Amino acid sequence: MEHWTTEDLPVTDQFGYWRDAICDAFTPLFPRRPAADPTASSTPGGMSGWVRAAPVGSIRLAEIASEPQLHIHGRSEVARTTEDVTFVNLVLEGTCVGSQAGRTCVVNAGDFALFDATRPFGLDYRSRWRVLSMKVPNGMLKPLITDSNGRTAVSFSPANASAHVAGAAMTAVWQRADRMGRADVLATNSALLTLIASAAGSSREEEAVDGRSIRAETRAAINTYVAEQIRFGSVPAEHTARRFSISVRKLHQLYEETDLSYARTVMKSRVEACAADLDSATRPTSMSTLAARWGFADLSHLNRVFRTHKGCLPSEYLGRRAASLSS
Repeated sequence: MEHWTTEDLPVTDQFGYWRDAICDAFTPLFPRRPAADPTASSTPGGMSGWVRAAPVGSIRLAEIASEPQLHIHGRSEVARTTEDVTFVNLVLEGTCVGSQAGRTCVVNAGDFALFDATRPFGLDYRSRWRVLSMKVPNGMLKPLITDSNGRTAVSFSPANASAHVAGAAMTAVWQRADRMGRADVLATNSALLTLIASAAGSSREEEAVDGRSIRAETRAAINTYVAEQIRFGSVPAEHTARRFSISVRKLHQLYEETDLSYARTVMKSRVEACAADLDSATRPTSMSTLAARWGFADLSHLNRVFRTHKGCLPSEYLGRRAASLSS
């Protein structure tokens, strides 16, 4: 977890550090002080604020808090931007008036809005504020949103169920950002993007192809999570649904348009893990040990399921591999 703060600096150095070190740490921004107001700052002449940041796979999350100010990401800042990213800003405290592409939105506490760093935008914080900002590569987010260019500088309120779930998921991931394993990162990346895309597209009817794409992305992330988790034991639907912030019913619905149900997908992952063990075996392998290792009730259960998926018994699979190696 990275941490920046102005609070240990002399008041006269705070604004320069905030502008040069903190704003440029995320994307080129030109901060301006608000109009003179004796109540606007707790440190007149300074700029009290802090940032904590951590990567979650290809996504970068940061919690930022400071005093009233206007952030300008204009043409010169766009020219200095080296990343093709969009910011998803969830306001935790205060209010932000955001603008981009001729649109203006008011983002209150609990709301979030998107801002594309490849185009000019502005963020006007009218009071002390705290924001959870998620920096997402455009190649990951834009394909999931219908008319993504038209969805920036639009406020998404928790009054909308999808936006509420997306904001809650961002907060939950941030609270665990520095304690995630590889499987967690893969799962949360896809789940967060799916939720945000759903909320951002909720004001207009999604095209069927976009819906299929989002569901396919979610299934792919779930399948990866299952493949990682089966080595530790069972992967019940309840646990997987909770991991992806969806209901068990929704989890099963995701698999209704595929050949395999969720339960059969888990079983297929177990079979593939067994086959991978057999492929890499360098000495005689006990089939009963293999069955126990990958969560089958007994050898008979392994034989039956393995034959369904692979067309042969695991012992026959191993024999064929040995024969092919010897030839």
